[in-house]
Amino acid sequence: MPIATYITFEDQSKDAIAFYEQVFETNCLDLVTYATLGIPDLDEKSQTLVMNASLKIEEHTIMFSDTPSFMNKISYGRNVGLVIEITDPEKLTNYFTKLSIGATHVMPLQKTDWSDLFGQLTDQFGISWSFNLV
Repeated sequence: MPIATYITFEDQSKDAIAFYEQVFETNCLDLVTYATLGIPDLDEKSQTLVMNASLKIEEHTIMFSDTPSFMNKISYGRNVGLVIEITDPEKLTNYFTKLSIGATHVMPLQKTDWSDLFGQLTDQFGISWSFNLV
């Protein structure tokens, strides 16, 4: 049973998707904006926001959405993080390096008791990532 990850932003989904496409060398599978819903009196900014989009990272689906003006504001927190588990150390290092642009490093890539290569960061969009060589 595959489980997809869903990330909600206030208005940064398009920027995050473009960044993750470069980092993980993938492409957005679909992108639908709120303009397609036909909501009466929807403000111009909300019409351009992402209602739903998705991309694949190493066979895992990541979905995205923005929060338009008519919805409740989202709360950001560190209660959820994404974990990349991969067997190729070169690919892991490449992803970590690219995702590091504008990021806060929690733990640089290093050998740990549980992995030959592990690292953590919070990316420029406030998303927590862990990288684990398996």
